[in-house]
Amino acid sequence: MTQDISPLPIIAHGVSMICRNEDRFLLVKRGKEPLKGSLAFPGGGVEAGEGGEEAAHRELMEETGLCCKILRLVDTIDLSKEGLYGKTYNLSIYRALDLSGQEQAGDDAVSLHWLTIEEMLSYPATVSTLAFARRILQEEG
Repeated sequence: MTQDISPLPIIAHGVSMICRNEDRFLLVKRGKEPLKGSLAFPGGGVEAGEGGEEAAHRELMEETGLCCKILRLVDTIDLSKEGLYGKTYNLSIYRALDLSGQEQAGDDAVSLHWLTIEEMLSYPATVSTLAFARRILQEEG
């Protein structure tokens, strides 16, 4: 007798940080696929043995040169629905508060941009970035 054993799906975990200064949000121009050249909140993959908040602090520093004292989990979404990753990709989105440091694009961020939602519409910003920027403005005023 043989059993049909299917492999477990690959599940990847990532983090994204929403940084806001008045009505402007910090976005990075992505230097790697997927969505190379698009603007999105700073973020990246969670490494083995790393928790979400630890990954969020690391990614924020690597991509922007900034630190934050407070992280608040906003939501977790499955980006595989966008069809870009070929696997389940759970993205935890954090609100980064009390920023410090010297801004500088690094890692796979080509450049940094502080943009209003209206300005984001003129750039290739990701759908989820626009949606969460709108949500934060609505929640925080």
